[in-house]
Amino acid sequence: MLESLAFVVMAASGPEDIPDSQYRGYHYEAEFEPVRKCIYFRESRGRWRADGQYGSGAAQWIQSTWDAYAPEAGYPEWVGVRPFKAPRYVQDEMFWVMINPKPRKKGLHGYHHWDAKHALTIGKRIGDCYE
Repeated sequence: MLESLAFVVMAASGPEDIPDSQYRGYHYEAEFEPVRKCIYFRESRGRWRADGQYGSGAAQWIQSTWDAYAPEAGYPEWVGVRPFKAPRYVQDEMFWVMINPKPRKKGLHGYHHWDAKHALTIGKRIGDCYE
């Protein structure tokens, strides 16, 4: 009972409650931090340990996408492991590597992974976090 109560308390009540990214490397861009927070809130209410039918982790990665990007982010040891099992830092870095694969080019070239149009394929209507 106490464990489930802690689970409820940990869920964010809005994107502003999502902690700042622990990753600040090459792919990170502070101006897009609100987009990350919006996506994490929309996908999992900011729960890094979320594991659902359609995705896993804070950004609700599908396994095949996670596995494709893990080596690119420098984490080949996470290939084949459910994203929710990865620590918060790894999930944050994976997010930035995926959404901002070309940091020197303006815009988030990997946003398509979280485009609201994808949600319609599983019968959900959700708002976009980046235009």
